[in-house]
Amino acid sequence: MTIIAGIVGALAVVVAAARWLRVLQREHYIASSGLVVARRWIVCRPHNALLAAIAILGAIGAITTRASIAAPCALAAATAGGAFPIPMTVLGHDTRLRMTRRATTLTAVVAALALAVIALTAAFGRWYAGPALAAVAMVVLVDATAAITAPFERRAMERHRDRAAAKLRTIAPTVIAVTGSWGKTSTKQHIADLLNGSVTALASPASFNNTGGLSRTINDHMSPGCEVFVAEMGMYGPGEIRALCAWIPPDIGVICAVGPMHLERAGSIEAILAAKAEILERASQAVLWVSNPLLADLAEQQTIKVWRVGTAGTPDLDVEIRDNEHGDAFEVVHDGRVLGTCSKDSGVHPENVGCAVAATLAYGIDEQALASRLAHLTSPDHRATTARSDTGVFVIDDTFNSNPQGANRAMQSLVRAVPDGRRAVVTPGMVELGRTQADENRRFASDVTASGSTLVIVGYTNRRALLAGASEGSGSNTNDGTVVRVRDRDAARTWVRATLRAGDGVLWENDLPDHYP
Repeated sequence: MTIIAGIVGALAVVVAAARWLRVLQREHYIASSGLVVARRWIVCRPHNALLAAIAILGAIGAITTRASIAAPCALAAATAGGAFPIPMTVLGHDTRLRMTRRATTLTAVVAALALAVIALTAAFGRWYAGPALAAVAMVVLVDATAAITAPFERRAMERHRDRAAAKLRTIAPTVIAVTGSWGKTSTKQHIADLLNGSVTALASPASFNNTGGLSRTINDHMSPGCEVFVAEMGMYGPGEIRALCAWIPPDIGVICAVGPMHLERAGSIEAILAAKAEILERASQAVLWVSNPLLADLAEQQTIKVWRVGTAGTPDLDVEIRDNEHGDAFEVVHDGRVLGTCSKDSGVHPENVGCAVAATLAYGIDEQALASRLAHLTSPDHRATTARSDTGVFVIDDTFNSNPQGANRAMQSLVRAVPDGRRAVVTPGMVELGRTQADENRRFASDVTASGSTLVIVGYTNRRALLAGASEGSGSNTNDGTVVRVRDRDAARTWVRATLRAGDGVLWENDLPDHYP
């Protein structure tokens, strides 16, 4: 029995290490992210609480009970530890563990820690309990590895950062730095699209918004003659944007939105605002969406030039966003003049466009040049982009970085685009909203079913809140066809293909990686 327990334990160590290293990589190597994900699976899929209890009690029994009982306990602990959490895959469906230099380093350290656990138990005559104990504790070992290697990774990153900072000083472009709880990638792209044609501009690609991504952008893509660098800056907590601005000092700082995204990490809206406001500390001009009261207050505190952007009715605007006479588009107004018009169904959001226009005006781009480019702005991929499937179904793809405001707008676009056909909203719900997450998902689900659309709930992460909201919106229970529950995105695709026809429409709102329940 001891040999079987040892073999099963060794296999469980390999399986658990592969699973939790992949989770760590997907969670940007943040120490403690493994425990956060494990807790999520226990809360959303309660059978995992039983599995975790078996694993922990079995591990304790394997090292504390007499030999005749210890081996079966080790076997049970290894089996449960390797399986936890069910049904999270080991290798992943969509994104597998990539053995980068950093992942290879982490794997080596995890292996060393696991061997240390095994050696320690062997020293006390329970060698067969060591692998089981390591498998059960693997999520803790992986989190500990992230913390242990963090200083080394910072030093490695600093070398790339210092090279990028030197290159940036040599080329000396004007820096427009963009942040926001959401919309920063779209705003960044809009600024670059409005600038190009008048000046040579470089924007950080995709969501390259941290030290590594911005260093890589400058080192690999910035060339002499670059006149403007548009840098997206993201944050999970205080000090991160300040650290970016220390070596990429902005001339113009843009905050396009402040809301509950990353609230579970930041702790409060006030903390999020303070962290975002770091982008203005070195800037000579600021662009703020002042229809948000938090940003309106921030604007009043500034001693630098502030470009106030907002919707009609907000006082003292430099750039105003207002509906056109038909209500199907919004106009961008500066100094009483309409610079251009954007369709509400184009996938571009008013606050992002308004902040982009203000940033380019702050830089000094001619109004006439902006007017000719506004009508051609598009949204980045997977951010409310529209298409029609080969079967004639109207599709809105809003699967990236879902937020309450954007989700509601995308749903309204679906209703406008498909007034008569069947409509479906496919979503796992929104995440990283802290204590507001359940309420926001409940509210969104209520709006979906109240609009007459079918809500297709993917997975378990927000299922309880979405079901509650769907019942409120439809005024009935969730078994009348207004709600469909599916296990994962593949099952949702199958349902959409089998159910929707030409003239119908579907909104794909958010897409969670498969380490979410």
